[in-house]
Amino acid sequence: MHLVVMATAGNQRYIFASGKRQEIVGASDLIARVNETWVFEALADTFQGFDHRTWRIETHEAELLVAAAGRISVLVKDPDAGRRLVTVLTRRALEEAPGLDLCGAVIECPPGELGAVLRSSQSQLGAVRELRPSPEGRFLRLPLVADCASSGLPASGVRREGRDEPVQARSAEAMKKLAAYPGALERLGERVSADRRRMQEMVDRLGLEADWVAVVHADGNGLGEVFRSVVESRNGDDDRAQANALRSFSLGVDGCAKRALTSALERTSGGRATLPVLPLVVGGDDLTVVCEGDVALPFTRNYLEAFEEETARDEHLRPLLDALELPHLGAGAGVAIVKRNYPFHFAYELAEKLATEEAKKVKQWSSALAFVALYESSAPNLDRIRTSVSLSGGSSRSASPYLVGAGAREERARGRTWGDLERRVAALRREDEHGELLIARGAAHDLREGLCLASDVAASRLELLRHRYAGDRVRKRALEDLTHEGQLVWTVHDGSEGKQVTGLLDAMAALQFLPEAR
Repeated sequence: MHLVVMATAGNQRYIFASGKRQEIVGASDLIARVNETWVFEALADTFQGFDHRTWRIETHEAELLVAAAGRISVLVKDPDAGRRLVTVLTRRALEEAPGLDLCGAVIECPPGELGAVLRSSQSQLGAVRELRPSPEGRFLRLPLVADCASSGLPASGVRREGRDEPVQARSAEAMKKLAAYPGALERLGERVSADRRRMQEMVDRLGLEADWVAVVHADGNGLGEVFRSVVESRNGDDDRAQANALRSFSLGVDGCAKRALTSALERTSGGRATLPVLPLVVGGDDLTVVCEGDVALPFTRNYLEAFEEETARDEHLRPLLDALELPHLGAGAGVAIVKRNYPFHFAYELAEKLATEEAKKVKQWSSALAFVALYESSAPNLDRIRTSVSLSGGSSRSASPYLVGAGAREERARGRTWGDLERRVAALRREDEHGELLIARGAAHDLREGLCLASDVAASRLELLRHRYAGDRVRKRALEDLTHEGQLVWTVHDGSEGKQVTGLLDAMAALQFLPEAR
């Protein structure tokens, strides 16, 4: 028996290689086709009569284990047939999605060692990928050719953007992405319950009208460790148990992510027929969307909570989670809110760093989200953004990440939950009976300036405001809602060392992006 593993790499690089919205949407569709249609057609071409629902390796020539998020695992009896499968699928990717990095490997799997082979398969696939030229090597510059107007790659043709627009040079990669765009609208429309016309309007709004847009990236917390635990606990020498565990885990996580997306859209819609959200990558435990800035934070919160809820009751995952004594799976998300014309590849890189470097630091506690509203036009540097206050002389930084879901109810999450963020934003918005802000914008900016100077300066300015509001119970209450246990700055312990944080900076950043409670 042999294991065939195939996977795409650099998906986000491929999607965001261009700033053109149509190319971005088309690229997401080409990636989705790999595991939604191409793999099944390649299996049917390689193995006559193949049926992924009934074929098992004990009685047939092949068995599909995983086909989600650009990752494919197939058991085959004949290694030559496995190599033909890899050839068929990678050749199709070269022809229909030039620039997409799809690689495959065929690995021997002795009886009773499927679990060990599965655990080592990604590293072996990585070794094969390193031995061949990267996708960039496919687009040679000699002889000299014109540059693609959107991607900078060598042009292979020309295309007119609009009826009255001049023709522009386009690369093979860009042309294939544009060709996939109409079909992508249909697929995305099915996911967000919108017809093709509405999807076209959404893409146009995000590209031409929206003031702020956001890139959201989310993925599961420690799912690799969870799966290894599941495999190792299920009869290590029983290949059938290993195969069933992998299939159940993959189907369960993939289904939960898609249902969580649907649920999040419903919870966030607020009565709107179509929410301005483009789900570019939805598969396995990965989610990448582009949306309007004012829906990004509530949508992400709703997605994370829905993902926990779906995994808690999924019929494929429940037996596996019970064996590990886990109530549910969690996820971490990063949200980068930027101006419409900001380069999307920078925005995605920032969202990914927010997810991996902040949200996942508390993955043992709960699902969490981290966000940044970027007002600058240069390439983002998360370390610089987060340490800008302390580097200027202050001693506090963002309280990010913000915990959501079941873990947010734990004592250690106090001060850093989604509810805490909403409370502080509401305090900044609260008005008296005359429509005057209870906490004037100037007072809030004075507190922020104090944080940039030093924590004791911020504390002194907070005390001055308390004295000023001493006779006004309503204003004083709003001021206290900005604090954590009466303090603007407090100490948290994400790791071995404590750090001083504040929630005021995040509340002021989120002020225009969180809808008012209804």
